[in-house]
Amino acid sequence: MTGSRFARRWGLTIRARLTRRSLAVGLLTAFLGGCGALNPAFVDFVAGGQADTFVTLDPAPGHVVIAFINNTEMDEQLIGYLEGPGGLNFTDAEKRSLRPRIRARVEVTFADGAQARFEFITGTPNVIDQRETAFAVPDLSENDLDNAVVLCNVARVEFLPGSIQVFMPVRLNVYQLQDIGLGFIGNLFRLQAQIPPQFRPLEVDEVDEDGNTILLRNVGIREVPGPVDSPICGTVITISLGGTLSVPFLIGPGVIGNDPSYDGGDEQTEAAIGGQYDFVVSSL
Repeated sequence: MTGSRFARRWGLTIRARLTRRSLAVGLLTAFLGGCGALNPAFVDFVAGGQADTFVTLDPAPGHVVIAFINNTEMDEQLIGYLEGPGGLNFTDAEKRSLRPRIRARVEVTFADGAQARFEFITGTPNVIDQRETAFAVPDLSENDLDNAVVLCNVARVEFLPGSIQVFMPVRLNVYQLQDIGLGFIGNLFRLQAQIPPQFRPLEVDEVDEDGNTILLRNVGIREVPGPVDSPICGTVITISLGGTLSVPFLIGPGVIGNDPSYDGGDEQTEAAIGGQYDFVVSSL
């Protein structure tokens, strides 16, 4: 459940941790005035099932809503690992509702050149391998922030692709293939490092000068969201993120157990850790 918080910046912006109900009750009563008829998309977003209550209100609110929507999923193999001996217990309903914990930043530029940044954080809280309880990650239990409201006169709303991070809820074992002197049959994987549960930046695929993908990472070069320029009063801008959180599981001689792991010499596997994602940005 999200709570409410407002903070003014130069009299231009309002930052909010809000549910749709609190948006409907608070914003529609506090900021109506002076912009014409209500935008149906705005009414639907802030009022939800109460939309019919507000359709007769006139004029429209003088602000813009920015919403970050987390439509991502967790890979079934990863869920199965989290449910292993000594791990988490999920009901079927909980499994269906699991969302990777994700944080990302959006930058708003106003007509007068002033700027404000918002860091959104959404996803199922406190999902971490219970065998790794020694690691404390405060952002896992922090209240969601999945929308922001700014006053009008917005010149641009821009998602910052390099800012998005997904929480890796398990430890990753990094192996290195070594020759122990018996030729090909003597190659063994040896554990070289362990990466604790932590937020991991999602990176854009690498491409050559012709735009061809040469290294597949987490976000396709054509999936990077573009900016929204000059949104009018009452606009609802949604940034939807889809995709699946996944981790590799290495199999080979010398690999201990069936824990999340990868060959440190495998550039492609390492580059794609975290999974594949795509964005849809809309403005209504």
